[in-house]
Amino acid sequence: MQKRKALEKGMITPVILIVTVVFFVFAISLMGWSIKERKNTLLKVKSAKALQVAEAGIDYYKWHLNHDDEDYQDGGAWCCENDPDLSLEDCSDVCGPYPHIYMDYDGNAIGEFSLIVKPSRDGSSIFEVESTGRIYEDSSVEKTVLTRLGRRSLARYSFLSNSPIWIGEDESTSGPVHSNGGIRFDGDCNAEVTSAVDEYSDDSANHDFTGTKDGIWGDANASCQQYWQFPTTGIDFTLFTLDMSNIRDNAISAGLYLADSEAEGYHIKFKSDGTFDVSKVTAVKYNVKYKDVEEGVWKIDNEGIKRETFLGNYDIPYNGLIFVEDHIWIEGIVNGRVTVAASNFSDNPNDYATITINGNLTYLSRDGNNVLGLLAEGDILVPRHAPGDLVIDAVMLSQKEHVYRRVYDASYTAQSIEVYGGVISYLFWTWTWVDGHGNTTNGYRQTSTIYDNDLMYNPPPFFPTEENFEIISWEEVD
Repeated sequence: MQKRKALEKGMITPVILIVTVVFFVFAISLMGWSIKERKNTLLKVKSAKALQVAEAGIDYYKWHLNHDDEDYQDGGAWCCENDPDLSLEDCSDVCGPYPHIYMDYDGNAIGEFSLIVKPSRDGSSIFEVESTGRIYEDSSVEKTVLTRLGRRSLARYSFLSNSPIWIGEDESTSGPVHSNGGIRFDGDCNAEVTSAVDEYSDDSANHDFTGTKDGIWGDANASCQQYWQFPTTGIDFTLFTLDMSNIRDNAISAGLYLADSEAEGYHIKFKSDGTFDVSKVTAVKYNVKYKDVEEGVWKIDNEGIKRETFLGNYDIPYNGLIFVEDHIWIEGIVNGRVTVAASNFSDNPNDYATITINGNLTYLSRDGNNVLGLLAEGDILVPRHAPGDLVIDAVMLSQKEHVYRRVYDASYTAQSIEVYGGVISYLFWTWTWVDGHGNTTNGYRQTSTIYDNDLMYNPPPFFPTEENFEIISWEEVD
């Protein structure tokens, strides 16, 4: 018995040693894991702080652009290497880095962000801003955020009017629709429809009702009515005058500027090789009778080209601007990004510069690489002699008049018109005129508008935009 007890006591000692060793190994492992996790947690906290500093850089530059929308030099006079003599091209089309100290709410400097800015070079409102944030407590920790900032263009609307709009029962809209007046909507829609008024009367609209109606009303189906919003903020068309002046100045400095022709105007024909021909129109034809529906009187106009003198073939300007202080006839195949503007800066409606769609006006391809903006002080006109099956790839803006086809003195009807882009008209717009029974008496029997989604933040060069910048895309860069 003594020997057995001695043996049992001898066996307990190694068990205790094994348990002790296992405990110490586990304890040491637990401590190592805890220390590692603490380091990881501290690193995550520091990384989060650095990311917040980087995001503060983006917020700062968004604020900066809203006060100076063309400053990609962070308020300075240099683009790279702190040298004012270096151009943007010398700096590989990017500016910076521009460092800024970041303060916390108590005014303590806790880090800094450094900005790299890549401006747009095609008249777009879009900037790229890269912000790298660092914290002083650990200089090895940094985070970088890359964003695209832009202002929404007026080209984001498929239809925009300063006057009341009537969408008929056989018509549909694709993309946002807005009127500073009332809207009668009997057709179909797939995006927001907004009016700047709470209600309106038929005295200013000719929408076939008596008394007053809501800002938006009509027989549209329920799925369309869910997009209706009124009243909303109106669009200030008077701002377009300032944009015209800016376009003219930039066309003079880096685009193509055509002064008064001292004849009938100019004919611009785009070509698929990325160039365009310019001719001076010396005589006009197609003497047509049409009705001025606002004045209720019949007038005479010459809508076509009779004689012209070739002036030259041009490349699309680097800044994409063509400005004409005269009337324009336009057609062709657009290969590139370009804005064509016509204005006489006149207060007399009889002297407003107009744009006439002389024939099919199409993109080389509808892939986002080609875009055309047409800006006219007066009418943008689809004339009586336009093709019976007409295609217009463009966003069209009339600053003071209409985008439309006129009412002619006889029943001039055509088959179809397709617009890829949008219509912005100070006064009413239409491609089709009907009688009291809904029969087409003038214009196109079939109309189709295809909304170009690329135009919201990537419009034609120098196209009017809304006031403030917003973040289009955000990504953390490793």
